[in-house]
Amino acid sequence: MSKLTVGIYLFPHMTMMDAYAPLQMFSFVDAFETFTFARTNEAFASDSGALLTPQYGFDDCPEIDVLVVPGGGNTLAQMKDPEVIDFIRKAGEKARYVTSVCTGALILAEAGLLDGYEAATHWAYRDVLESYDKVKLVDKRVAVDRNRITGGGITAGLDFALTVIAELTDEPTAHVMQLLFEYRPQPPFNSGGPETAPPEVVAAVRGKVGDIAADLMDYANQRRN
Repeated sequence: MSKLTVGIYLFPHMTMMDAYAPLQMFSFVDAFETFTFARTNEAFASDSGALLTPQYGFDDCPEIDVLVVPGGGNTLAQMKDPEVIDFIRKAGEKARYVTSVCTGALILAEAGLLDGYEAATHWAYRDVLESYDKVKLVDKRVAVDRNRITGGGITAGLDFALTVIAELTDEPTAHVMQLLFEYRPQPPFNSGGPETAPPEVVAAVRGKVGDIAADLMDYANQRRN
């Protein structure tokens, strides 16, 4: 039985955990053949400064069964790049599953790949995703709508990965991965969402991303009009 090819898109200044947390889990699944790709296979920096080296560029990227698009603090450059959006759109149209983590959903929305589907994203960017009229925004850690699977912000990539594994293989395999990685989160604080975080913490995060979210919203509105 042939393996499912899982292609994870990488781009400059992306949030590394969005892609590499799922990549780490997927790499242990026998049914998957997981790889990374970008515009070219030249190394570039993530938003943490760590260098990322894609395995393939657009020119030699293998066929993708499961498309994974991670996000970053500012995806505007990706959303405004016709070559990126065209490649993602075509890859998504051929893929069996189209998926994202965090603000990767905005890239998928720009490519039209979430039209008519429920989708989740990082809480601070929900208004931007909702501005795409054909996308059904949902407040979920992981949203599954037919062959679209989208994760919320950054650390949701782990829950996303387990969900993908369960959906595409079986639940026992996902259980094995969760135990192998000893994934039993017990955060020291209850500030993982705007509903439970102190108001001043929510305000601080909004202050960090407010201008970026506004720019993304302006672009989405311009494209819609």
